[in-house]
Amino acid sequence: MEYIVSGLNMMDVIRFPDGTTSAPQMGGIPLYGYCGMRPYTRSICYLARVGKDFFDTYGQWFAKNKVDRSGLLFVSEQTPYNIITYRPDESVAAWDFFTGDWADSGFWRPHPEDLDAVIGPDTKGFYICGAPLPDPVWARLLALREQYHFKIMWEPNGIHTHSTDRENILELLPQLDMASFNLTESKEIFGLDSEQEVLDFLRRQPCPLILLRIGARGMYTIGGGRICLVPSAPLPEGQQVVDVTGCGNSSTAAACVAWCQQNDLAMTGIMANIASNYNLRQKGPYPLFDSQLEEQCRIWARQLYQKGAYQYL
Repeated sequence: MEYIVSGLNMMDVIRFPDGTTSAPQMGGIPLYGYCGMRPYTRSICYLARVGKDFFDTYGQWFAKNKVDRSGLLFVSEQTPYNIITYRPDESVAAWDFFTGDWADSGFWRPHPEDLDAVIGPDTKGFYICGAPLPDPVWARLLALREQYHFKIMWEPNGIHTHSTDRENILELLPQLDMASFNLTESKEIFGLDSEQEVLDFLRRQPCPLILLRIGARGMYTIGGGRICLVPSAPLPEGQQVVDVTGCGNSSTAAACVAWCQQNDLAMTGIMANIASNYNLRQKGPYPLFDSQLEEQCRIWARQLYQKGAYQYL
């Protein structure tokens, strides 16, 4: 496979204000990463450590979308899940890992030995959402890149977006081909107060491509000392925002493919925003990726690019 999506594959369980809970719903970083890449390529390996019950929830969607299963590693009886507790006003009160301890989540993230079976001469891009250095996965991933010459896109996972991670992230950035942050976590990690300070800081980093995601406003694509503001792709008539879960993962993974396909900063951001636009129209993953959607995305990206729906700063 030319592209690989990886990270913590985790279902979502909703705990409602009355104490009842939903059945497990599809979620997780590889799932949304796959959805980001899929409009632009069919050659995707879904690398995830899951439980033997995985297909009870994901099976129908995998079959309908013809998702390659060779990267699935069945390492437990039960696929991990995240319990999202909502208040009566529908705001989130808590996020809890199913074991009760987020430190346990490392077991379900890619291990160094998991990489060898999926990375090879055909690999062009690898998207990983995980820990920075000194996580042991990096020694093997960087060695494989040296051997096979693919590009790495990294996004920090939620438990590594704090000021205590700053030095390890700064050590990792020069070794990456691509990286992705949102504005809130960038301020926290790097100890900065404003959006402009974050932009100035990231522009000085040696990583060839950095995404700075700014929520509903879109994203900045940063590289070679340049900054390009790419507004969010507008929702088509009749569509609305339903659930933004996974939009960061989908846009980041889409940018990985776009950059590996040698697009510029503007088109990379446009392609990434289009992928997240499809993601936010429903709960969970987009239901069906087919040739019609692929063509729609190609046309839409070309239209936005030709009309100059971006701004170099």
